[in-house]
Amino acid sequence: MAVKIPQDVTREDKLIGPLTLKQFLYLLAGGSIIFITYQSTMSWFIFIVVSLIAGGLTLLLAFGKINGRPFGIFLMNLLHFIRSSKNLVWHKEHRAKVKNIKVSASDIKDTKTELADRRSGKQIKMQIEQLAHILDTGGTMNNEQTEFTATSINTITPPKTTVEPTDVEDVLKDVDQL
Repeated sequence: MAVKIPQDVTREDKLIGPLTLKQFLYLLAGGSIIFITYQSTMSWFIFIVVSLIAGGLTLLLAFGKINGRPFGIFLMNLLHFIRSSKNLVWHKEHRAKVKNIKVSASDIKDTKTELADRRSGKQIKMQIEQLAHILDTGGTMNNEQTEFTATSINTITPPKTTVEPTDVEDVLKDVDQL
């Protein structure tokens, strides 16, 4: 039995027409606020102001996107930013807590010889040879084989291949004569 595998699992399902459940609930809440305001107020001015604010916020929450993210997430991030502290204070640690790092001359590599090795390509060539050997052996390499790797790869000669004539008809020989 064939089963349909969903391709876009991040997209919300459309439950009510072209609307997702979240969009429908936003529109239902906004419509309810506008309806309650219409039923309870005597002033048209208050009704129009509340309707414009509630309707605009409802449409933004249901359909609005900022930088590809829903407006609700943007609104929550904005409220978190407003409420959070903006002062960052650096607390210096006392000298007794900071450990001293001692470096000896043997820890420092000789940069001149290292630079010369890089320019000559010896190190890169050795790494490529080791990688080729690992690939040839299928990933198994003993400690004894590591020294053998560099010398054995340089001495490998490719096998000689001979081309045997085949009984294939040349279909393009008529084209070559033109």
